[in-house]
Parts: sequence; structure tokens; C-alpha cells
Amino acid sequence: MKYIIILALFIITINCKAQDPIVGLHETRTYGIPNGIYYKDIDGDLDKYVGTWKYTNGTTSLTITFRKILQYYNGKWYADKLIGDYKYIQNGVVIMNYLSRMNDPTVNNAQHYIKGNRIIYPFQVVDCDNCSHMERRIELYFSDPLRKYLSQGLVIRHINANGTEKIQANIRLEDLRLAPEGTNLEPRIPFGNYTLIKQ
Repeated sequence: MKYIIILALFIITINCKAQDPIVGLHETRTYGIPNGIYYKDIDGDLDKYVGTWKYTNGTTSLTITFRKILQYYNGKWYADKLIGDYKYIQNGVVIMNYLSRMNDPTVNNAQHYIKGNRIIYPFQVVDCDNCSHMERRIELYFSDPLRKYLSQGLVIRHINANGTEKIQANIRLEDLRLAPEGTNLEPRIPFGNYTLIKQ
């Protein structure tokens, strides 16, 4: 009987150790992250952004499509995250269109031009005067394959205005990497604020 109890305790201990801890995405940190941890979107913060969104101003438009990826593994830990691609038309001319990449099986989740999952609050990164005290927004990495030296960020905020779902988006420069002399430093999508409507 004694051996059965010891064996049962041993199996329970192994099972407890084998399960990687799951923590909420809003608890993400950037240092001292234990291997195998899973940053799960427990509160559904990413869900409300899934789909296609469009900003329009005359003949200029920005369309973004987001998809949520569960348990994306980066080689050390797991995390739920948003991936996306976009299309930008300026004065009726298509400047870039990467939306087809969302359905391209040769494009893996790490290769999309929008990706991330960082939960931020009104006082972080880009101030949000209209946000409630603890309202959560999402910060994403935003890249232009023809301007890789412009490290860009995208902060998005979901709002529901009279039954219409919208995203308030801010595209900004995060860092300017070494660019060859004479390189065009202007972003192909102007930095600034955009309000996109769910399609």
C-alpha cells in the first residue's frame, strides 16, 4: 500500500511539472520569461480585432485584415497573437497591396507585415485622452517590405460607435535603422491616426 501511495504522488508530481504555466496576455513581460510559458488571450482582447477594417478619405484608403493565431511558438514560449496584412491606396493609385498574403499557405505566421500582441494602457506608448482609465489597446509591429529600415509600430483601439465597430489606429516610427545614403526615409503610408470601419 505504501508503494502505491508513493507511486501515485510521483505521477501527480510529474503531471504538474509537465504542464507549462498559462498566464493572461496582459501579464506579458519582456525579460525573465520562463521557457514553455503560454501567454493566452484569456480575456479575449484580440478577438474584437479579427476581420477586415477600412479607412477611407476621398480616393485614399487603408484596408487591414487581422487574424488571431493561438499558441504561436517563438522557440521559447507560446503566445496568442494577431497577424495581418494591408492594402494602401493614395489618390486612387494602389501604393501597396499585401492582403492576398493572408490566404497564402507559403507565408508563415512570422512573415506577415503586421504582427504582435502587446497589451498597453492609455498612458503607454501613444497617449489616449479618450480612453477609460484601464482600457486596453494593442501594440503591433508594422512593416513595409520596401522600407525595412523604418521600424514602425501600430497601436489599435477598438470602439463601438452607435453599433458601428471601428478601430482607431496610430502608425508611427519606432526606430530608424541604418539606411544606405540617399535612401528614401518617407514612409509609404504616412504616419498618423486612422479610423477604420469593420467591413
